[in-house]
Amino acid sequence: MEMETTNGFLFICCTMVEVGGERSDVAIGLHSGHGPGRTQAHSGAGSIILNLKGKKPRIRYILLQNRQGKTRLAKYYVPYEETEKHKVEFEVPRLVVNRDPKHTNFVEFRSHKVIYRRYAGLFFSLCVDISDNELAYLESIHLFVEILDHFFSNVCELDLVFNFHKVYLILDEFILAGELQETSKRAIIERLGELEKLE
Repeated sequence: MEMETTNGFLFICCTMVEVGGERSDVAIGLHSGHGPGRTQAHSGAGSIILNLKGKKPRIRYILLQNRQGKTRLAKYYVPYEETEKHKVEFEVPRLVVNRDPKHTNFVEFRSHKVIYRRYAGLFFSLCVDISDNELAYLESIHLFVEILDHFFSNVCELDLVFNFHKVYLILDEFILAGELQETSKRAIIERLGELEKLE
């Protein structure tokens, strides 16, 4: 990765290498160089390099569905065909809705694990790798619900239906590219407040 500075402007050249049709290396760099010339990004003072080598998202998808199995929100962080998405949205509620409340809130689904929580008539489900920490994701679902509750002042299913664009905005502040980005409720609510002012 190279960067070029010309007349005080910073240009970042970022390359992505594909091997066998899959992303294998992504590099992003920032540098505090000044003046004309060309500089190679390095991990010294004034430069930051983020290198993600073929990293797959930890969260595969998140679903919000009611007891009848109607999907109120679906966000996929790995590519699925449309037919596969419909299958998942059909099978997951059948798995969690009829599950005995005495059982845990995690269940194996295909080669992954679904972690879910029920709030009133809504089921919040996350699909993660089989080896991931269930309790951390269970708490993250609760945090997401608390943020929704604060933002909509006692959230209900109709809030999610009629304000779906805001729900996706909240979700993007919380989970990005299948990774938990922020775990501070206050920080997320402050950012959402700033975004509300822009509207």
